[in-house]
Formats: sequence, C-alpha cells, structure tokens
Amino acid sequence: MRETRIFSNYVVTSDAVISAEILVRDGVIEAIEPRTSASAGADDWGDDYIIPGLVDIHTDNLEKHYQPRPGATWDSVGAVMAHDAQCISAGITTVFDSLCLHGERNGLNRAEAFPVLIDAIESAASQGFLKAEHILHIRCEVTNPALMDGLEPQLDNPRVKMLSLMDHRPGQRQLRSRTVNEAVDAEAESLAELCASHRAKIAGISAHYGFTLAAHDDATVEQVREASAFGCTMAEFPVTIEAAQEARASEMVIAMGAPNLVRGGSHSGNLSAGAAAKADLLDIITSDYIPFSMLRAAFLLTEEPYGWSLPRAIATVTHAPAKATALTDRGRVAKGFNADLVRVAWQAGKWPRPVSVWRGGERVA
Repeated sequence: MRETRIFSNYVVTSDAVISAEILVRDGVIEAIEPRTSASAGADDWGDDYIIPGLVDIHTDNLEKHYQPRPGATWDSVGAVMAHDAQCISAGITTVFDSLCLHGERNGLNRAEAFPVLIDAIESAASQGFLKAEHILHIRCEVTNPALMDGLEPQLDNPRVKMLSLMDHRPGQRQLRSRTVNEAVDAEAESLAELCASHRAKIAGISAHYGFTLAAHDDATVEQVREASAFGCTMAEFPVTIEAAQEARASEMVIAMGAPNLVRGGSHSGNLSAGAAAKADLLDIITSDYIPFSMLRAAFLLTEEPYGWSLPRAIATVTHAPAKATALTDRGRVAKGFNADLVRVAWQAGKWPRPVSVWRGGERVA
C-alpha cells in the first residue's frame, strides 16, 4: 500500500478553495481533510495551489514536434517524447492527441503521418517513455474520399475515445468567407453528397463504439442543429456567437482554444473565447497548439472582465473535459478520483507556474 499526504492552504475542489490535507492511497484520493496546517510527515505545499491534472481534449502539438521545420520530419518516437514532456510540464496529465486523417500542413502530409504517429505513441508508451496518459482524438475531414480507409483500421484501438467532424470546403465554416466558383457547381454538389454520407457514417460509428463526437468550426445555427441531430455532444471551436448560442440551446458542451483567450482573440478572426466566456458560452478550454496556454487561460478567467470563481475556471481544463469524454475517474480533487494533481504557484494578475505534477499519486514532473 502506497500512502502520501499533501497539505495546501489552497486546495481547489469542485465548489470551493479550502485549506486541507489530501490523503492519497495507491494512486487514488482517499480523503480530503480540512486542516490549517500539515500533519507530521505530510508534504507541505504551503500557499501553492493544488488543482487536478489538466485534461486536454484537442492539441496539434505532436505534429509540430514530428515536423519542427517545413519539410524536415523528426524521429517519430522522439517527437512523441518531446510532446509528452511539454504537456506534462504544463500540468496536462491526460492528453488527447488530435490527429488528422487528411490534409497538408506546412508541407506535412497528414494522411501519411497519421499511422506513423499512432505507432510512435504505442512504441513510446510500451517502453515506459511517457508521463501523461495519451488518448486519441481522430479528426475526420468529411470531404476526404479516403476517410473511411484511414479510420476503420483504428476503430478497435483502445486509445481512441473521440472523433470530430471537420468540413473545409470553400464557403463553409472557417472558410465561409471564400466564394465558391459557379463553374464547379456540379462538383460541389457531388462533394456535398459525400460529406453528408461521411457525417452519417461517423455518427453511426461514434454511437456504436461510444466515442465522444464533436462538431468542429460550425458557423451557423443550421450547422449546429445538423451536428446535434447527428449525435454531436460537443461544439468544438464554434466560429460565430450565433453558433455558440445554438450549441448551448442544443445542450452541447462548448470548447474553445486557450491561445484564443490568452491572446485576446482568434488569430483567424473567428469568435473570441473571451466573448464566449462573458456570454456564458464556454465550458471547456483546450491547448489547441500551445500546451502551456491552458493553465494561463483558466486562471485568467478569474480576473476582469470575467470574474469567474477559481473552481469554475479550473473546471474548464479539468472536470469539464473529463466529463465530456466520459473519463469519470479524473478531473476533480475528490475522494475516489485519480491522484492526478498539479502544484501551482500563483498570484492574481500574474502567470500561474506549475511547480510539480503528479499522476496516479506519483510525481512525474
């Protein structure tokens, strides 16, 4: 039996910030005991905050390590290790590696990289190289004729927990400002049929396997309603306030990127995460492309003009993403939950700093 006691004046639970000692037994939180000081033998974290380990349901960060420069790919296992180290040092103990089945990014053929990176994650994990838990979020571009060829071999992979529907046709969603050439109307109609077929197939697969299904970059009320009808339970990065409002009305959880909030707006001119937060249209914060941004974004929500309570703000990067993806054993500092914990040094108005990171009751960073 492994037992550890950790004290802090600022333990962030689901509904309060309390002075308490946490008893961890065999990697699980056994008890949270209100106290004003540490007991004999306990780790005393003083005025540093204790929060749950972060749960990141959307990150492109692995691709950046696999191809650190355009045209230059790196060793795939080394890329996974570097990505893992960056995530765990940012307090992310559960990371959904969000891999695309289609497309090109800075010269990287994502379809070719997809199986390579999945194999690299397995290789790194089997050799004990990884400190965070790695889960797969497969991003399904519905315009891709070969979508099912890439997806079907992974359906029985136990790491797969989430699928998202993407549609990057000109005039759609993120590309809604691009005009469609009337000369290719017939081709566009055929592509629309393919997209509809793929949406239905992915919806059926998600329901069968119990995957979380997210709608990516929806821009209109109609698109959100369609996504909800297909079984999407998450609106991932809605690009307009109208889409976010409809997602809320449809009882979908709303996820936005932390860099958007920290920077003060979307880099591509879409809905500001800050505006969503002020309108009570923000449930989950993801790292998107900067792992360290999650912690900063959560604490930023406690400041003006938002004024959220710290438990509510921290939930956007812990309990809310865990709950939305059916990970019922993490995301809270509570009895019976995994002892995935982050020690954070923070003063209001300043950047929060992860001092140490624990996963399953063991310090990993």
